[in-house]
Amino acid sequence: MPTDRDLATLTGALGSRLERLTTAKSRAFWTRYLKGTVPFRGVPMPAIRQAVHAWWRADGPSSLPPAAQKQLALRLFEGAFCEDKLAGTLVLQELLLGQLERRDLDALGALFDRGLIADWNTCDWFCVKVLGRLVARDLPRRELADDVASWSSARSLWQRRAANVAFVNLAKRGDANFEGFTALMLDTCATTVRSPERFAQTGVGWLLRELAGADRAAVLAFADEHLAVMSREAVRYVIERMPKTVQGRVLAAHRRGS
Repeated sequence: MPTDRDLATLTGALGSRLERLTTAKSRAFWTRYLKGTVPFRGVPMPAIRQAVHAWWRADGPSSLPPAAQKQLALRLFEGAFCEDKLAGTLVLQELLLGQLERRDLDALGALFDRGLIADWNTCDWFCVKVLGRLVARDLPRRELADDVASWSSARSLWQRRAANVAFVNLAKRGDANFEGFTALMLDTCATTVRSPERFAQTGVGWLLRELAGADRAAVLAFADEHLAVMSREAVRYVIERMPKTVQGRVLAAHRRGS
């Protein structure tokens, strides 16, 4: 197995590749877009992907044993820059997804506890590209879905958000994923919605907006029951694709309860 020094050398090699691809225009755009939530080198996503694959083939990661490859991918999240964390996400998604197992979920969740995923951009990329695809890969088995959904009560805001956002691309299929999927999503949202932070609330709203495509009645019943603890922004997410008459009714009810 590689030593910590070996892993540091490999992550440093990727960092050097990324630094050579920085542009002032990209740095300025992403700094404005992310509003300073995480430092950005200034490398566009296509260039990050290109650098990751070149590094993987040419600089040694592809020759490591599988356990060391996973360790290296997680090590990338320790980087200070957004691109380093996105690189870790790309490695997990595009190079190692087939090797990830249920027992790896604790290490993925630890990224939140360690503060290595602590902004909405990194969180959402990780949720959609890694967690969501990992759950989808194992359908119709539900064990991974249950595990990720249980993060709704996690200490970290971003892990609580992940308990919702990880399912946004699956939600529109409802119980076609597995029997009880819709109920699981509603139970998860019922826990997360008690968190007042903006990104917990919008995670709930985003998931429910997609889930409404499978079961609008269940989503509206959830909204009616939880309006008192939902932010206006979250409510708008939930009803965004519903008829105007429904939107008006729900917003009016929310306003009366505020």
